[in-house]
Amino acid sequence: MNYIRTIFDQLYENIGKKPIVVLYGARQVGKTTLIKSILAKFSHTLYLQGDDPKEALLLEHRSAKELAELVSGYELVVIDEAQRVKDIGISLKLMADNVEQIQVIATGSSSFELANKLNEPLTGRNRKFYLYPLSIKEVVAAHGQIAISKELDSLVTFGLYPAIVNAPSRADKATLIKELAGDYLFKDLFLFGDIRNSFAFEKLVKLLALRIGSQISYSELAKEVGISRDTIYNYINLLEQAFIIFRLTPLYTNKTKEINKSHKIYFYDVGIRNALIGNTDPIDLRPDKGAIFENFFIAEKIKERAYNMRSSDIHFWRNRQGSEIDFVESSNAHKEIFAYECKWKETITVPKAFKAAYPQSQFECITTENIVKHFV
Repeated sequence: MNYIRTIFDQLYENIGKKPIVVLYGARQVGKTTLIKSILAKFSHTLYLQGDDPKEALLLEHRSAKELAELVSGYELVVIDEAQRVKDIGISLKLMADNVEQIQVIATGSSSFELANKLNEPLTGRNRKFYLYPLSIKEVVAAHGQIAISKELDSLVTFGLYPAIVNAPSRADKATLIKELAGDYLFKDLFLFGDIRNSFAFEKLVKLLALRIGSQISYSELAKEVGISRDTIYNYINLLEQAFIIFRLTPLYTNKTKEINKSHKIYFYDVGIRNALIGNTDPIDLRPDKGAIFENFFIAEKIKERAYNMRSSDIHFWRNRQGSEIDFVESSNAHKEIFAYECKWKETITVPKAFKAAYPQSQFECITTENIVKHFV
């Protein structure tokens, strides 16, 4: 099944507002499917695959005149997996500067590589969008709220990559998510990320997977993995830029404290996390189900925030006495605060210490009973 992606309208409406639209996202999240649904809205288009060496060569080492001859006359030009094209930023700049009313969408599965090639050449010429694995809202739109509520165990276990959600059986899902985590997801990292110690890198990824929801120390990770703190930090940056993990900082009004304090790390997709630690057992049987559910909810909030284009700050909160809130979204210099605590089954009320510190805040306890309703 192909899903109607929330970002479709934003992407479509922004074509032409800048010469170049860039769509970032991890492998297998559905970028090509989304792009082809946009191409269907136009009658005269050019689609080039950066993964195809022959098509990539059409764009490499070309003069402005040659590129203009290649793309002129098309309503929309798409360059899929553009990070594979050598010096793609220069080629796109030449198109933008030399072809009147050109409209280009470039997609990339490794943002760190594509961004390095695009940032300077395309200053002022591009607009960026991000596509994530499916959201609860998108899956509900396709299958209905009741059906998805019944399938929540599967979603929290195997995640929300389109091919995984569409797989017909639990065994198929387990096989596919294992393949995705092992064969596809880290491909660009090893190709472009200058990872010189693959054993240490893989060990770090597994340690991060085991510690979702916990505060991490870069120094402690460095000791456990056996590499420098700086290398740990660089590897984590690469994982973030490849849309595999994201970090949350603690909520502080003092920004210096916020930066210097320990972070929490989560995965954009819990299915990938579960595959990395080799455990796709039913969620009810697992001792880590609370941490998985917390990761699942926070990843959904990240998608919701991005697709709604909210320029809010996101954090976790913890005081010296150990009172904690999993996810806090704030805006207008902390004048608007929404706080969420994730619990597998039981509900709790807002911690008194948090309410005292932020009396204007709104609080919700998220459980398996209300998570679907929260997003739809």
